[in-house]
Amino acid sequence: MKKLAVFIFVSMLFFSACGGSDGGKDTKNVPPGPTFETFSFNNLNGNDIYLVKVNKSNVVVEAADTGGVSTFGVSALSMGLLNNRNEWLDMEEELPLMDYPPALEFNANPPPIDEEPPRRLQTASIPSAVGETRNFWVETVILGRLIWTEKQATLRATGTHGNIWVMNENYSPTSAKKLDNQITTEQAEALADKFDLIYPAATNILGFEYGGGPNGNGGIDGDPKIQILIYDIAIDASGYFWGKDLLQQFQLETHSRDAKTNLAEIFYLDAYVTNNYPDFIYSTMIHELQHLINYSVKWIKHEKSSATWYNEMLSIMAEDIIAPMIGVDLSNSDHPVMDMRRFLIWYDQVGITKWDSSSNSYAKGFAFGAYLLRNYGGAELLKSILANDTTNIESISSALNEISPGMNFEKAFARFGEAMIYSGLQKPEGVMTFDKTVTSAINGFTYTAYGFDIWNDFDVKGPVIFNLRAMEMEPHSISIHSANEWKNISGDFSITLEQPTNENIELYLLKR
Repeated sequence: MKKLAVFIFVSMLFFSACGGSDGGKDTKNVPPGPTFETFSFNNLNGNDIYLVKVNKSNVVVEAADTGGVSTFGVSALSMGLLNNRNEWLDMEEELPLMDYPPALEFNANPPPIDEEPPRRLQTASIPSAVGETRNFWVETVILGRLIWTEKQATLRATGTHGNIWVMNENYSPTSAKKLDNQITTEQAEALADKFDLIYPAATNILGFEYGGGPNGNGGIDGDPKIQILIYDIAIDASGYFWGKDLLQQFQLETHSRDAKTNLAEIFYLDAYVTNNYPDFIYSTMIHELQHLINYSVKWIKHEKSSATWYNEMLSIMAEDIIAPMIGVDLSNSDHPVMDMRRFLIWYDQVGITKWDSSSNSYAKGFAFGAYLLRNYGGAELLKSILANDTTNIESISSALNEISPGMNFEKAFARFGEAMIYSGLQKPEGVMTFDKTVTSAINGFTYTAYGFDIWNDFDVKGPVIFNLRAMEMEPHSISIHSANEWKNISGDFSITLEQPTNENIELYLLKR
């Protein structure tokens, strides 16, 4: 016999295929076959009703298996998209995506660890003075193909924690043009200054890169500073970290990896983006530093590879709370909170545990990470995720349980749709929301995840709302549904739902 669980939480009714949910107020046996249940809201006062569907599985679920609203008594008005996203298809020009697809693939599937990465050969010199040069391997486009090419760069600025290298072909002492991809000494020095603010704030909660920290040996290049190289990245990307640089060349060749190592704790920035969008590139440095630390902590130390969706989400979470500390706050168009606009439009298209390197994937990474930060401990949660010896869903569950005993990824994800509804003055006490500011003081640093109102802070007013027809659902995704008849309701109101036939689908009715 199937079980049907129904419970009321604040303004929410819950309905699933198998029931048994924590907090359930009423559980009863139901006969086999399609099951319908009527749910009632009482004493409404101009409220809107929403149906939130949650796919907790890692597979696509067909529309017919997701359950939903009984069509009996539902008018044709319910079949129209209430908040049409087509008007947002021509959004403003986007910046290049962070990260480089070949690097993402490598970092998510690194070669086996045969031994701890060795130090750079003693014969190799480590430039430390501004003006010194060094050759770096980068991919360039030759006759339509990506070819590894060795090019010379010069150390144009140095700080306490980072060396700023500029490829010689991308340097100009006096350039004032935006489109020439030429970086000046002043720009390099500004990067070094910003990185000196970023590095201690980031490592305080994320941990250290390989060979870093108070007792570090400088890592594979023996230099305690992070190397940052600016050049024309061959693929549309603002920056990237690539784990190959922490391996010797023979190790790459042993495992048939077609790449050239630069033997350094290093990440890369695009010259065009650096020249035209300085605040965006400052935030990108936070993003890439997390990738470098993540690889060092999760893979080199714990031998656990990080799925791209997880690794990217952590980098965006780091940006979210550290960028305001260096002058890139939520009012700045280069803060990743602006990705929320895209998520509100396309949230049903990319599940939380899926990654396709599109703008939608980055937007999803911001949104779910922002939800976790603002509802489950802020910077303390991010610190816990990086510190544990697991990755992916297991890592998030472990950190959530540490912050909120009994909480895990599935339980947190089940309430993600709640945050998509409640913001501003219309959020009841105790609900999940993006509109909550959480501040954490950790070892002398203060980190703040600032709240924002998804219904009023963006030109996109709340999430796209779908009609009552069932839709195919991506892995670990949600969809939000409503009808014109469900708007501005007063008094008592009842809705009949059909139970999902897929046990991984949960339905929630929310009033706002």
